[in-house]
Amino acid sequence: MLAGLMTLQAEATTLNLLQTIQSSMQSELSRLKPAPAEHIHVKSKSECLPTTQDKIQESILNHLKDTKNRFVWLRGSPGSGKTAIAMSVASTLEAQGTLAASFFWDKNQTGSGLDSTKRFPSTLAHQLASFDEDFKMSLVRRLRQRDLQLVQDLPLDKQMKALVIEPMRNLRAILPSETDRLVIVLDGLDECGDLEALECLMGLVLILEELPATFAVFVSCRPESPVVSAWDEARNQGLVIPCKDVDIITKEEKYHTIRCMVEHGLRDRIKKSRWKPSEEDLHAFTLACRELPVMASIRIRDVMWWTGHGRTLQREFQDLLNLADAPIDLNREYLRILRRAYVRSSSAVPLDVAKMYRLLVGTIIAAHRSLSVYSMSQLLGIAEDEAQATLEPISSIIELPSDDMAGVKFYHATAKEFITGDPIGNENDKIFFINDKKGYFLGLLLLRIFNNCCKRNEFRIPTNPPLSDKEKWADFKSFSHQPDYIQYIRYVLYHLDPAKLFSQESNDNELQNEFNSFLTRNFLTFMHVGGYPGAPPGFYEFNVSLSRFILHLFDTTFDRIMM
Repeated sequence: MLAGLMTLQAEATTLNLLQTIQSSMQSELSRLKPAPAEHIHVKSKSECLPTTQDKIQESILNHLKDTKNRFVWLRGSPGSGKTAIAMSVASTLEAQGTLAASFFWDKNQTGSGLDSTKRFPSTLAHQLASFDEDFKMSLVRRLRQRDLQLVQDLPLDKQMKALVIEPMRNLRAILPSETDRLVIVLDGLDECGDLEALECLMGLVLILEELPATFAVFVSCRPESPVVSAWDEARNQGLVIPCKDVDIITKEEKYHTIRCMVEHGLRDRIKKSRWKPSEEDLHAFTLACRELPVMASIRIRDVMWWTGHGRTLQREFQDLLNLADAPIDLNREYLRILRRAYVRSSSAVPLDVAKMYRLLVGTIIAAHRSLSVYSMSQLLGIAEDEAQATLEPISSIIELPSDDMAGVKFYHATAKEFITGDPIGNENDKIFFINDKKGYFLGLLLLRIFNNCCKRNEFRIPTNPPLSDKEKWADFKSFSHQPDYIQYIRYVLYHLDPAKLFSQESNDNELQNEFNSFLTRNFLTFMHVGGYPGAPPGFYEFNVSLSRFILHLFDTTFDRIMM
């Protein structure tokens, strides 16, 4: 019996030790801030339907198995279905147990880490640690070294080497053979930011060439110039990089894909409708999508919404197939959606509707992270049901989550590119296009909200000395404890137009007065709070950023005066 108790005690000690080690490892890994980049987190797009895009998927998988190929590239024009193929390839690899990691960029998910390069190395390392226990231990050992205490402050190329390449080098002897290849899937690289960011990202991707030979990397993106240049340079150095082009898939395959999408997407509506589309109707609907899966998705969502709001399926098919000015490309389709949503009996958008559209869509475009309908309504000072009613008619291109607190975003990057691009159509259509990409119209609103919060002392900031008394901060409420639209105040700097703030020629006195009120009444208080050791996280960074911003503005103004 004594021996049994000693055995149990030893087992308990071992279990506690293992739990302590595991906890310690998780603590180290928690220093890395991963983005929700895996293919399973992609919500606004879907995998390929069964029997669609089979040939190109099979070809990609075969290229990835070939040990001569480190990289495999899938290219294609916007809306051609690259992400659906990449998601399907990732799912197949995951089922085979060979998907080591995946990163799907999405410029519509601002502030999530999916619209930039900043979290790419840390996310990749985090996923590889989840995939392989040996890599996790190697990574943790590397993180515990002194030079990596502030690893995410390092340049991105050094992060990639420190977090991915170096920990993996120690595992060459225990990794699978080259014939059992592990794959990293990367999709939508062109959505990481501007062309300069894309050039940087391609440099990070090419660093993955230093991984052990058992790894292959599948890249799916548009053929932007930095991507083409990077691949050309890599090929000149001897790399073999097979390329598959979605745009040159046969017309028959494209037709089959879109036909399946239409039948699957409208299946429930057709089932419930007394009128059933004929074979000829479905054929015409498919052809009208111009061989673009994204256009098919838009039209399916559009039909689903309108048939749920008083229109019959038969009427929808008739109207779509008898359009006088049928869209010939994706941009014309977006214009059709906007016209249908907002143009009433006249040829122009009513002024009140146009104002709501520009406020809400302008906020979706410019916001540095996704905001819910409720948060936008509070920030913009409009009724929530009015905001909802304005956006619902374009819910075929803008995702409106059922969760009231979830962020609103575009389904596809092409919609945002269209609305912020050069206007098309007639004079009345110009109202749909927004050139204020930075959302300077939000600056005054955010300043006003901030000043009013300070006036009512909603942050519970102590005002009576001594301010170093911790008890005085017991009721302090930081941004993180405020409603979402109040939390968004931290981005006010990004929405202030320097040209209007200090320009003597500016007629925007309201903005200048609100900003002056902020400087004279509230900024010094926030500077004091930001420097206080016990102040909540986020305030110090906020105030330092604001200080730098204001100093820059004063320097700029001084230089102008002296010229």
